[in-house]
Parts: sequence; C-alpha cells; structure tokens
Amino acid sequence: MGISYHGGVLKALDLLGLTPGTSDVIVGTSAGALVAAYLGAGYPADAFFEYSHGRRDAVTPSAESGSDGPLFTPMWKSRPELMRRAVGSVVAVASASGHWPSALDGRLPRARLEALFPFGMYSIEDTKNRLEQDLPDAWPRDDLLICTADLRSGQRRAFNSSDGPGVSFIDAVLASVAIPGFFPPVAIGERCYVDSGIVSATSLDLAVAAGCEAILCIVPLGYRPDEVVTKRDPKVWPAMILRTYFTRLLDRALEDARARGVQVLVVEPSLAELKAHGANSMRAHDYAGVAEAACEGTLKLLEEHDGHPALAGLQRSALNAEV
Repeated sequence: MGISYHGGVLKALDLLGLTPGTSDVIVGTSAGALVAAYLGAGYPADAFFEYSHGRRDAVTPSAESGSDGPLFTPMWKSRPELMRRAVGSVVAVASASGHWPSALDGRLPRARLEALFPFGMYSIEDTKNRLEQDLPDAWPRDDLLICTADLRSGQRRAFNSSDGPGVSFIDAVLASVAIPGFFPPVAIGERCYVDSGIVSATSLDLAVAAGCEAILCIVPLGYRPDEVVTKRDPKVWPAMILRTYFTRLLDRALEDARARGVQVLVVEPSLAELKAHGANSMRAHDYAGVAEAACEGTLKLLEEHDGHPALAGLQRSALNAEV
C-alpha cells in the first residue's frame, strides 16, 4: 500500500511539472526508502504510479508484485518451525524497538536465542533479486539517506554514500524495507538492520539536521480530515488506531522542525482514503485505486498550498519530465 500511495503523490507532482528527484536531499524510510532509491537512481517520478496500474514493469518489488502466486513466500516448512519463527518475530520487534529482554542476556545468549527462534516469517529474496536488476550497487548520489534500525540496539541508522564501499546501496535499501518480525534482518558489516519505521515513519528530523529549509514530507501512515468522512465514522477507526503511534511521532518531529523555522508541507491520506487502505497495510490492495486516490487527493492539497516553499524548491520542468 505504501508504495502505491507514494506513486500517486509523485504522479500528482509530476502532473504539476515538479520533479522531486531534484531535491537537495532525499530521505527514505520503509516503503519510502524504496521509492527514494529509485528516484535517486534516475527513475521517472511516475514509475510507481505506472507500476500500480500494471502498465510498466520498471519496478516490481515482491511485496506488491500483483502476480497470481503468493503475495509473500513463507520461510517455514512445518508447524513447529512456524511457531519458532512466530516467537522469533516477537523478539525481533521488541529488539528493533529498543526493548530487548535484557533479562535473557545472562541466561540465553542472543546468538543461541536467534538460532532457536529465527527472525522473519517471509523471504525477502525476491525483492533482493529485483533490486539487483534495477538498481546500481554503488550509491547514485551523495544526498540520499536510506534509514534503517539496528536490530539489536533499536537505534536508527541512516546510510548514505559517505559510509564507503563497504556498505552496498542495495543492502541498505533492502534493510530499510525489512519489516522487523515480518522479514529477516539484513546483515551489513557486523550488524543486522531492519526497517526503521518503528523508530520514525518519516525520519523528518534527518532532513532538518541536513540543513533543509523547506521539506515535502510524504506520510502514508498518517491521515488528515476531509469534507467527506469524519472521525466518527467507525469504518475508519481501525486504520486511525493503527496510525496513532506514527502520527504522534510525526507531530513531535513537526513541532521541532517548525520551531527551528523549517517550512514543512505534509502529504498524507484523507480520512476518505483510509477506507480503501484499511488497517492491514500488508494485505493485497487495489493498488491502482490507492494510487489514483492519492494522486487526486494530493492535487487538491497542493492547490491549497500553492506557493509553499517546499514546492517552490522543486525544479519546474515540462509535463511528465523524467528525473
């Protein structure tokens, strides 16, 4: 879902002749990291919109392949292995969020625990293979930040070209989409990394720290009120509850950014769009519908904020220009 939502937002920018790939800094987290990686590597801004409609095979990460096969490839072959991986997934989430059960360290070494209860329910190999086909192994630009979280400490780690040849661009992107507990962690050097969305869904503070004066922040896991649906509608309650944690993190980051004088324009789904998104962002969605709604909603939002510094900072170009 996150990829299709980004695709719709980027399509709206593209229709207005704005090229997000020309931003001074691009920060990507989770699904946003995948999109940021393709933009940074020179893919057109509407690539994921076209993909969501099945009209282009430029990007097909396994999580949203749209094939007739299983959406995800299970890593277990028996019920006992399923149960062990389920336990490992709980431990992985706790560890990645900085809540490793320290009481276990003295009784059961981490390596032993991880061997007994493997981390990850579904394979990430298909995504890795696709990234290797589509993206360069070397970093395509210096001002691209790919956010991950250290599995064992829960500390966020943003990789970029300054990390040197020892850090593969593809491995960093793969780690950023490795949802803890759902996918296995990705080894980079002597550490293992996972999706840092559990730490921050946007990593907005990193763009602020990089010296950005105006920021366009795309937040699939946020929501904004509209004139069609109200918060009293029970059909949007599950999706709103799911987003509560992420919206609180965003609110804190926005407060800090604006206190520093940074102009931030947040693009997030309307309450009406939440009905289509649902509470389970990993299920098979109507990707085309999500992308279309995101494009339409973003066009309206950008019209309301015409002249915002975050938009003025994007290079104007011809319609459907490629980055």
